[in-house]
Amino acid sequence: MEVLLARENGFCFGVKKAVELTEAAAESGRPVFNLGQVVHNPKISERLAARGVKVIQDPAEAASGIVVIRAHGVPPAVRASIEEQGLECIDATCSLVLRAQRFTKQLADEGYRVIILGTPVHPEVVGLVGFAGTDYVIVETKDQWEKLPKMKKAGVVSQSTQPPWAFKELVSHVSEIAQETKVFNTVCPVTVKRQHAASELAEQVNTIIVVGGKNSANTRELVNLAKMQGRNAYHIEHADELRSEWFRGEERVGLIGGCSTPMETLLEVKERAEKLAA
Repeated sequence: MEVLLARENGFCFGVKKAVELTEAAAESGRPVFNLGQVVHNPKISERLAARGVKVIQDPAEAASGIVVIRAHGVPPAVRASIEEQGLECIDATCSLVLRAQRFTKQLADEGYRVIILGTPVHPEVVGLVGFAGTDYVIVETKDQWEKLPKMKKAGVVSQSTQPPWAFKELVSHVSEIAQETKVFNTVCPVTVKRQHAASELAEQVNTIIVVGGKNSANTRELVNLAKMQGRNAYHIEHADELRSEWFRGEERVGLIGGCSTPMETLLEVKERAEKLAA
């Protein structure tokens, strides 16, 4: 059986930066804390933990040392809390997320009702809300945005890992119900390229293995895309989750990882899949 790797794989630049900044901090010899998982990948979390990095949910949990802000970003109040405690703060927020935060604040400052496309509990969305002022709404599904009332001024941004088709549909709908609409396309272009690669892969195989954290939004979207194209899609985090029955009767299967999945993990999965199918 042949295992086809998607043309887009490995760390995106935002994940690479966040991991490198955390690892560099760990070499300082001081206590290092990630404010939440720095990226949504269990292998990376294990690797950082082995270097002494601890994951906390609140800056108050760190008595001293260095706090690394995750790639997904945080609300301004959280950043202020870190500094008020006298802790060193390393900001590993992805540059594209920082851009989305700036645009969200701009919309709020200009008096627009901010409409955020995203999952309410996702850390990136929680961070964006911190810049959205008091007049904002979060929508994740078509059913939700179709219930939005008419409004005078509406500004639209998106969680970076949302599918571009959803953002396009939301913007089209908002433009019909708002007198004035301002839009900042904050869907991550790297994520879009990964989604295109998944769709291309689905055209070549019946079964796709998607590797990444179960709590990774961009990884789950790759699974959804494969299923939307009528393919068998299996979401795993580790090679030992593979099952031989997935490959029965298959001449080739596809393999793709989320934006925070290291190439070493993908190669481990590829090797084990080939052994199981032999």
